Amino acid sequence: MSDAKEVAVTKEEAVAKGGVGLVPLVLVMLSTVLIVLGAVGGGIYWLSKSGRLPIAGVVAPVAPVAAKSEPLKTRVVVLEPLLVNLADQGGGGYLRVVLALELEDPPPAKDAKPKEEKPPEKGKVVVNEVEVKMRDISLTVLGRETSEGLLAPEGKELLKKQLSQAISEHLPEVKVVNVMFTEFLVQR
Repeated sequence: MSDAKEVAVTKEEAVAKGGVGLVPLVLVMLSTVLIVLGAVGGGIYWLSKSGRLPIAGVVAPVAPVAAKSEPLKTRVVVLEPLLVNLADQGGGGYLRVVLALELEDPPPAKDAKPKEEKPPEKGKVVVNEVEVKMRDISLTVLGRETSEGLLAPEGKELLKKQLSQAISEHLPEVKVVNVMFTEFLVQR
């Protein structure tokens, strides 16, 4: 029995002298193993979900691929400045505006050849019939507006929608993508 007392005293002396007991050492080793296993497991999970780690029988989710279609071809037509009397009481209000209309280009016909534009002859003015009609439609829509309606927070956005709808209604061959104002001045 004296040997058992010597061993017990030796462990107590070791702890008293600054040594580490067996229980704290086991706890540190166990927590280190758990942290390493958690990090490895998290890394494998992230790699498998991102598709960088292929695992047999597990398919990574694939984002749907949009059908490759040609981008919408558009052109911008800038109308000459418009000066319009507004529908205010007393008739004193007017609007000066420059419209830029983004229009969708129709797809070319399969057997159609590209148009060759010839320069106008001297002294002759080339008139684009569609632009003249768009200008007329715009003047009609703008003439119905009041200065208060145009200066309201949503006034310009509402006017853009009205112009787009009116042009699409009267000129079905023209597809308006966007209406933009490059100048907008309201006088009361």
